[in-house]
Amino acid sequence: MSIRPTNFLPNGDIEIVFDEQGHTGTIPADEVRWATDPITGDNHNFITLECPDGCGATSTWPVGGGADAAMGQEMFVRKVDLEGCACGTVPARASQNAIDHVHELVTAMDGEERWALDDAAVLEALSTA
Repeated sequence: MSIRPTNFLPNGDIEIVFDEQGHTGTIPADEVRWATDPITGDNHNFITLECPDGCGATSTWPVGGGADAAMGQEMFVRKVDLEGCACGTVPARASQNAIDHVHELVTAMDGEERWALDDAAVLEALSTA
């Protein structure tokens, strides 16, 4: 099981549940982190979530969304939109570029058929955040 997002808050925080332990809570936006590679640094293909309960559990989500494609992909889009991408090609608050970039990453990792987001709906959600 995993630490998984259940809701996205307008300020970028993520409400989560840790299935195995039943922990719930909110991860502040600045604690939603790119996974890191010891050689190359931040990796825009993975996000690591830490349980806010303090139990020490973590889950790493792939850009394709893992077991919940739509929720995982939206988490990536929101992170890129909020901070810009770890790779440096997309600046913060470039919502359509964030969607397009994450879509490209998903396609490269898992194929075009994996894309689960309604681009217009996500763009609307980002514009009201």
